[in-house]
Amino acid sequence: MILARITTAIREQNWFAVVLEFVIVIAGVVIGFQVTAWNAERQDRVDEASFIEELHDDILLAEALSARVRDRRLQKLTDISDGIETLFGRSDHDELSEEECDAIASSQYFNINAPDLTAFTELADAGRIDVIRDETLRRALVGYRQSRIALRDYMFVQGNVTHDLPFDFPELISVDGYFDDDMGEIRAEQSCDSEGMIANRLFLNAASQNADAYDAYVRDGLRPWSDQLDRVHDHVDGLLGLSHEETPE
Repeated sequence: MILARITTAIREQNWFAVVLEFVIVIAGVVIGFQVTAWNAERQDRVDEASFIEELHDDILLAEALSARVRDRRLQKLTDISDGIETLFGRSDHDELSEEECDAIASSQYFNINAPDLTAFTELADAGRIDVIRDETLRRALVGYRQSRIALRDYMFVQGNVTHDLPFDFPELISVDGYFDDDMGEIRAEQSCDSEGMIANRLFLNAASQNADAYDAYVRDGLRPWSDQLDRVHDHVDGLLGLSHEETPE
């Protein structure tokens, strides 16, 4: 219809009508593009709101799956460090405490469940990270992904250079399994021959190597990942206006 009118106007040399028809066509195209852009932007905002809600659920799941072991692994570094100080005569006591014994005896364990944040992975795989308008959140999520990869690498690498001390030195460390009613799980109770450990150079070498590997694992793998998970959670809570502070009973 428009093409026919333009053809007629050109044939009649009605240049005003020609220009007017072209203006109408161009305006229609521009308006069409603008409406499409508005609809796309509106859909992006809907997708972003849905993404943040799903992301928060993923964060809660990641914390639930890792919290029990995460706290133990972080605390263990302090106990290993204290135990090494005891074994090398740099503390005010010459016998390992229960906590130090347990930490030294289990210093070969690095495993922890560090789940992916599925909502972000799906968004990234779809090439739609730009849906997230908050630059801080985007950077935090990329940082989480990088720290998670680093943690998994450290678990693998450091786990290959440590010694299973109870297995290698059963005369110095004994392990008894028991069911912990309070925690609802099977635990291992270690007993350490501190005097024998201090007198055994081979054990001291192996324990030192474990301590060094565990220190690197926590400082460069576990703690950065743990801190990044907390950072992402805090920021998402801020965007959603949520607070997880416990209320006093």
